[in-house]
Amino acid sequence: MAGGKETPRQKMIGMMYLVLTALLALNISKEVLNGFVKVENSLQNTQHTLKGKVSETLTTLEVKYAQNKEKVGPFMDKAREVRGQSDELVNYITQMKGRCMAISEGKYDDGIANDFADFIGKDASGMDTTISLAAIEKKDEYQELTAFMVGSEPQNPKFDPNDPWSAAALKKNLEAYRDYLKEIRFTDSQGNSRELPEYIKVQLDERFTFEDEIEDGKEVLWEAANFFDVPLAAVMPLMSKMIIDVQDAQEDVLSWLLGGIEAKSYKFTNLMPLVVPESNYILRGDSIRADVLLAAYDATNAPDIYVDGKKWDGRDSSMLAYEGLETLSIGSDGMGKLRIPTKGMQLGDMTFKGLIRYQGPDGNIEPYAFMTPNITVAEPALVVSPTKMNVFYRGVPNPVEVSVPGVPQDKIDVRIDGGHAIKRQSDGTYVVEPNKSSSVREANITVSAELPDGSKKTLPAKKFRVKRIPDPVAFWTGKKPTDKGITKAEILSFAPVAARMEGFDFDVQVRVKSFTMRISKDGSFSDLPSGNNRITPDQQEALKRVRRGNILYLEDILVSMPDGTERDLPPMKLKVTG
Repeated sequence: MAGGKETPRQKMIGMMYLVLTALLALNISKEVLNGFVKVENSLQNTQHTLKGKVSETLTTLEVKYAQNKEKVGPFMDKAREVRGQSDELVNYITQMKGRCMAISEGKYDDGIANDFADFIGKDASGMDTTISLAAIEKKDEYQELTAFMVGSEPQNPKFDPNDPWSAAALKKNLEAYRDYLKEIRFTDSQGNSRELPEYIKVQLDERFTFEDEIEDGKEVLWEAANFFDVPLAAVMPLMSKMIIDVQDAQEDVLSWLLGGIEAKSYKFTNLMPLVVPESNYILRGDSIRADVLLAAYDATNAPDIYVDGKKWDGRDSSMLAYEGLETLSIGSDGMGKLRIPTKGMQLGDMTFKGLIRYQGPDGNIEPYAFMTPNITVAEPALVVSPTKMNVFYRGVPNPVEVSVPGVPQDKIDVRIDGGHAIKRQSDGTYVVEPNKSSSVREANITVSAELPDGSKKTLPAKKFRVKRIPDPVAFWTGKKPTDKGITKAEILSFAPVAARMEGFDFDVQVRVKSFTMRISKDGSFSDLPSGNNRITPDQQEALKRVRRGNILYLEDILVSMPDGTERDLPPMKLKVTG
């Protein structure tokens, strides 16, 4: 198995593959085939890990591109090109795997374009993949596979420039991808020529080398060594490893592109003020907090930072007159600490004018004006969102989301009255367990929030109704009270009597405690009780004797509810129809 950089896990998988391949020469046992299934599964897990790593690198590149399209553009263009080439090759190898599976299962026909479609698709993450090797019946098949991939002459593998589905074509596509990556070069926004570094080129040569191999003392072509008389179980992990090689190579090149963005640029090309508020949504009574600093800040030469505490009216665009204003305190992190109390301040959106005075490279003091980001000052507001409905039901846990805008979850205290219980879950949501008493029909949730300045504020209570769980509906052999007829075959299933909650969003389990079966036959009635939900032997004997036209009644259906009550359900009347 060719490879460049390999993790310990990949090395272990590679050793397993070599051992299993050696065992194939002795005996293709079930244990050996299952071993290859495990190797294939491990390799596919590695593919998912590498795909996530590639996606993370691409996302970082996209973020940098959004921030500076001119500078990052050449790197982003090349990254997208590499992604396209890599995705195309991964898809090709996946298609090849699917065709090999179809060939081995005897379900491949050159005349049908998509006859292998049942063997390929996308997994839950959208990644191109094949069905599990474990699902293939003929894992040890090699004759049809050999004919498809190599042909009948191992020293002269088949190859048709118009047919990409062969071992020789696979090799050429991998080599073409290697050569494409090695030839990557472009010019950045500063006119610098960028070329793939030599160490990555060496890794590509190591990873995508397809030299002849020695078998039984004889030199054998790569195509024959890996695909001639080799069973499907061994071919699948080999091609999965090829996909991993492509992903590894793609990640190496993308990481080089990402790292090269700043490699030949000056560290500081501009001076920009940066205002980072702790929150743009402020509760009245709290303070506006933000970090303000000069980008490329020199820790040995702290600037003076001023902010006008009055809301900017949007009209006066002149530089802030800083005389008489106090400078912001500068923290050890070099950031100015902005604090503007909101007590007595009007509600709404607002911006504040500021000024940074710093020492320039020539020693002169330079002013730099700025505006804070838009900040919203609002009244405290409690948000309570029941995740099921606007009432609480007795006997079941009622999930509820409770939050206060601008306040972290661990800074709010949630309480409920009326003898009800509310418990916080590990995910930050709450569960309400209502009082079982039917006389308590309301619940009020109150919240106290600890504001960032340490003060506490109690928010207005939210009221909920408390109701009992609705009555369930009786069921028997798939029939419910609205049904009128039943067949003899359905009757003789002797299914237990059940009750279900219809149209109720909660997961409620209801148990039938007892019922009475009443059979109308030849003008007479037979009442047969059951002390649980099952058909009794007496009822079974009576049911065996019913015939078309007889009427069955299920009455006195008593169910036990999770709220501790017992309820009588409406009777069922069913006429035997045949």
